[in-house]
Amino acid sequence: MPAQFGLQLPSFSFPTRANDNVFDVGREITQTAEELGFDSVWLMDHLFQIPVVAPETDPLPECWSSLAALAASTTRIKLGSLVSAAGFRSPSILAKITSTIDVVSHGRLIVGMGAGWCDWEHKAYGLDFPEVGVRMRKLEEAIQVLLAMWTQERATFEGKYYQVRDAVNSPKPVQKPHPPILVGGNGEKVTLRITAQYAQAHNLGGGTPEECARVLGVLRGHCQRLGTDYDAILKTRLTPVMLAADKAEEAAKIQRLCPAGSNEPHFRNRTIMGTPDQISQQLQALVDAGVEYFIVSFWDVEELDNLRTFAREVMPRFA
Repeated sequence: MPAQFGLQLPSFSFPTRANDNVFDVGREITQTAEELGFDSVWLMDHLFQIPVVAPETDPLPECWSSLAALAASTTRIKLGSLVSAAGFRSPSILAKITSTIDVVSHGRLIVGMGAGWCDWEHKAYGLDFPEVGVRMRKLEEAIQVLLAMWTQERATFEGKYYQVRDAVNSPKPVQKPHPPILVGGNGEKVTLRITAQYAQAHNLGGGTPEECARVLGVLRGHCQRLGTDYDAILKTRLTPVMLAADKAEEAAKIQRLCPAGSNEPHFRNRTIMGTPDQISQQLQALVDAGVEYFIVSFWDVEELDNLRTFAREVMPRFA
């Protein structure tokens, strides 16, 4: 079964390029990924860095303005948010932002959405962070607002949390009927139901092949109950990757790259690591479980040889 590959940039901390402009480095990485045949590049939507990736005070450019700049700096590669927290912005304004980026990119945007989970991040920026049930209901309403404003000449939506009335959003997105929506998260009762009802893609944030297969089985059940097409939903999985020629290099890289907010067991659990052959075997197990699309990240991404090796020695095996 074939699979495609996207690249995530979860961090703009580039230790070997510390004196360079952080966006310039991110743009160079994105352009290299485009040249190498990656299908997409994704940015996190966090307002400051999360400790399991890098220190909170490390640079992290804002997601949507960065995607707009990358759209103007590339020609083929798709661009996505992984994922945008529904509580960070009014969905009507997000509809305007995403429509603009889809126009700038000539139809290459994927809109990843989630309920948001970093309570300290919301509170630091003075944003409301209600209990999870409210956040899920706000996520669903936000998606409904996006769909209305992307497709209706004058959008009206009356929800409990969001309202738009006769709102004009022009220009509309290039993609028809609208940019694809990706929903992130493994919540079985609500998140996967929202995916089944509204989304064109779903991202599995992690898990073993067996866990991924079980979650996808739940998603299939929601699709059957709602009468939507399970096969039309792209099943993606986010995973860091670390190339290492042998156990000695693996241990040295873990010691060098493991973030201070993580630890070695957590780092190993979330990272697929090893030689190209070993990495391919682990990815194949996930493909066998139903994953169709990998969004990979590299802890040492600014060392572009890692991207080149992965594109040359791993990606063709899944073409």
